[in-house]
Amino acid sequence: MSVILDSKVHEAEYMETPEQIKHGMMGRRELKGCMVFKMGMGHHSFWMRKCLVPLDIVFVSKNVITKIYLDCQPCDLNCDERYTGIGDHVVEFLSGTCRNTKVGDRISLYY
Repeated sequence: MSVILDSKVHEAEYMETPEQIKHGMMGRRELKGCMVFKMGMGHHSFWMRKCLVPLDIVFVSKNVITKIYLDCQPCDLNCDERYTGIGDHVVEFLSGTCRNTKVGDRISLYY
C-alpha cells in the first residue's frame, strides 16, 4: 500500500473502519510514510486531539488535493482547533512532508 505525492512514494497505512478512522494517530509517536483515511465524498473535520507528533493534513477528492493544513500541532484533551475540508480521502503525513505541495496537485492512492 502506497501513496505517490510530488513524485515520491510513501508507504501508507489505510484506515477504513469507523474505529480505525476515529483512532487515527492518537497516542502514536511514529508514522512511517503516511496514513490514509477512506472517508467517502463529503465535508470532513479532523483534529489533533491526543496526537503526539505534528502532521500535515491533506484533503483529497478523486486524487486531487482540495485542502492542505501544514504543521498541525499536537494538542491535549482541551483542544478545539478543527481542520476541515471536502473530499473522499484524508491523508496525514509527518509535518514538513507537504511544504512544496499545493491545492490542485494530483496524489495517487494505491490500496
